[in-house]
Amino acid sequence: NTLLKSVTLLFLLGSCVEQIDFPLNKGTSKLVVSGQISNLNEYKYVFLSETTSSDRQPLLSGQYYVLNDLPRPVDGLVTLVNEAGDKWDYQREEAGKYRLDTTVVIEEGVLYHLEITINGTKYTSEPEKLPEVVGTDELGYTFERGVLQDSPDIAFISINTDVTLPTQNGGYYLRWDVDEVYYWNLTFFPNSFNKAPPDCYVFGFPEPERITLLNGDQLGTSGGNTSQILAERIIDESFLSRHYFNVRQASISKSAYEYWRKVRELVNNTGSVFDTPPAPIRGNLSNASDENEIVLGYFEVARVTQTRIYTTRADVPFFEPEVCTYSPTRPIDDYPKTCLRCSEFPNSTGETPHWWFDQ
Repeated sequence: NTLLKSVTLLFLLGSCVEQIDFPLNKGTSKLVVSGQISNLNEYKYVFLSETTSSDRQPLLSGQYYVLNDLPRPVDGLVTLVNEAGDKWDYQREEAGKYRLDTTVVIEEGVLYHLEITINGTKYTSEPEKLPEVVGTDELGYTFERGVLQDSPDIAFISINTDVTLPTQNGGYYLRWDVDEVYYWNLTFFPNSFNKAPPDCYVFGFPEPERITLLNGDQLGTSGGNTSQILAERIIDESFLSRHYFNVRQASISKSAYEYWRKVRELVNNTGSVFDTPPAPIRGNLSNASDENEIVLGYFEVARVTQTRIYTTRADVPFFEPEVCTYSPTRPIDDYPKTCLRCSEFPNSTGETPHWWFDQ
């Protein structure tokens, strides 16, 4: 019987990383590359990791060695190259994470590809250029109570968009990413200075396994509007304060669209006997000296528009109890750790996002 291993594909959402898990045949480790360059003036990232293999060595975690199936960071040299041979090196931020400076401007009509060197082995991506068109999003949300994630009678929010499509008859391919950021109220313990706890902003993904795509070739019209549900999210205590949903609409190449379509099919695979069996999905990267090596992930060149929408406590029609409210009779060990320290959240910061009060 084939042993299955869970592989995490990482792809870019601004400075955040979204995770999609799907099964993969167990065997030798495989390189996973994810990243995107776009027209936006922002840091651009590439992430390198490798899948778990049958001969994986234990990883030291605290005082214990553990063996898990998650991809592990890989170090290497990462360079962006254009068709004229100009090169820009990515800077290593941490293991497996590489950043391209905002001074690098992605030019119209120019082909770009990625070059990666790991232990003397060179990998390259297929050259792509910025797509010419992208749509625009008019975001909205609805609060509902119903079935979500196989749970009945659940209060949740749906993030949707009314999309104005490009005035072009086909020839474009769109993908949407959604991340979230919310303000978290740490417990305010009385003190002689009446000093409030520090700010806490938590980053995440409302529905990481949803892949929303649109193929302009299938519409047969130029321009117009269409609607898409982009994410659904259970209502919890994160909605007691301002809660942002950040939407990136990316116009991508046809090959990138086909890649994400295959990933979506695999993620949505229900296990029917008529389904395609789980298998590695090739992206647009390859080993320069070994064409048979399968490299997972995709490096995109995309035209991106970004929009945001937020809710406040007053918008939510459902009651949600506060978990961090101070009480003089409540022992400190009765408070969840996330009420005491912002760092208990895996992706959090005390710094206010520069766009937080733009809307």
